[in-house]
Formats: sequence, structure tokens, C-alpha cells
Amino acid sequence: MAVSVASIGPALASLRDSEMDERVRQVDVSTLQDRVYQELRNALYQGRFLPGDQLTIRSLARALGTSPMPVREAMQRLVAEQALVQLPNRTIRVPALTPDILTELVRIRMEVEGYAAERAARRGSAALCRQLRAINEGFRKAIEAEDSAAILEGNQRFHFAVYHAADAGELLKIIETLWLRSGPIVASERNVPGSIAMFARGVGVHERITSAIERRDAAEARFALALDIRAAAAWFRRNHRFEGPGSSAGRRDGPIGRTL
Repeated sequence: MAVSVASIGPALASLRDSEMDERVRQVDVSTLQDRVYQELRNALYQGRFLPGDQLTIRSLARALGTSPMPVREAMQRLVAEQALVQLPNRTIRVPALTPDILTELVRIRMEVEGYAAERAARRGSAALCRQLRAINEGFRKAIEAEDSAAILEGNQRFHFAVYHAADAGELLKIIETLWLRSGPIVASERNVPGSIAMFARGVGVHERITSAIERRDAAEARFALALDIRAAAAWFRRNHRFEGPGSSAGRRDGPIGRTL
């Protein structure tokens, strides 16, 4: 018996519809929001934004290839974490830097991140030390190439490999928050003449941290990690011109207050 095409068309269409759920998954909007949030966090960690930069939702959404909504929600989360600040006119920017803020952040980081290095040394393994040396070698090569983006990424990777090895979830969350504030500060150093030499000295300090972990010398690991933070901050303070009252003269670190 002949069957008309018209009679089987709806059945085929219905079959395709019923199978569609097996072919694709629904887009989870919250996943997109989290991905945007994580990308903006990484941008702050790695210093792709500088202190005082103004961030616009439209420009970020265009760069990320998303609608404004997930960007707006991610930025509000970062404002709540004090990684960004919202001004009375609703402008959102990376927090400006003052000498007092720098001093406070450095002292807190030395204590908290030094403690993480101490914990990492107590739990150290040969595999961790191999990982740290591989990262530090990549960091050294980035310095030789004067690749500022790779330098900042390598520095972040080294530090967070140590912090993850501390195996302390709440401690890691605190450090992540500190790095959201510190990343733009570290990044602004790359624009100052002589910064390559400052980063190059960090290669030796990183090896000192690794060697301490290898020997399971918790006190030395803590001291060396704190030294890494303190030495970079001291160099920064000598070469940075702070904005606002009470700032001291020095070299400006680049375009502060850009609108992005």
C-alpha cells in the first residue's frame, strides 16, 4: 500500500523532536555566568587590569563574546568581594592604590601565604617539587623573552601550586581574595623600567622555596615565600608614584584610570 509523503512528514518531525534531548543538552545559564566570573577573576589575578581602571559592561561583554547580563552579575560578585569597587555614579573600577593599602596587603599576604608555604613544606613531595621547578623554568624563559603576560601567569602558577599543596580549602579562599586585590598591583610593575630584573630575582627566590619544600623545612619555606612578597613590594614602593594625598614622588607605573 502506498504511503503519501504528507502522511509521514509529521511523524518524522515528531521523531526528530523526541530525539533532540538525546542529541544536545540544555544550556546552563549559571555555567556561563560562572565562566565569565572565573575569567574576570583570572584577569585580576594575572594583572590584566591595573589599579584605577574603569571597566564597562558593554566592552567586557564584547571581549568575552557574551550578552551583558552574565558580565553584570560577575562584576557585582567581584564588587561584593571587594575585588572591584562601585562608585556613587555606578561606575565600576579596579580599586586605586595608596601606600597604606599596599602596606596592609603586603603584611597580610606575608603571614597568610607564608603559612600556606609552611603547610606545603610539611606535605611536600618529589612530584610537587618537579612541578614547581617546571613552572619556574617557564617563568625564567618568559623573563628572558620579556613576555610580560607569560611572566605574570608564570608567577601566579608557581604561587598557587604551592598554595594548593597546602591542602587547606578555607586558607586557599582567603589567598584567592588577596590575589584579586594584589594582581593589578603586581601587573603595574611590568611597565616600570627595571621590572624585568626584579622579576628575574624572583626565579632564585622561587627555587629557594622549592628547595625548602624538598627538604620539608617548613620554617624556611615560610620565610622564603614571605621574602618573595616583601622584596617585590619594596621594589614597587620605590618605583611607583601613588595617586592621591600623601603620595610620594616616583615613577608612574603606566596608564592609571583607563576606561576599558
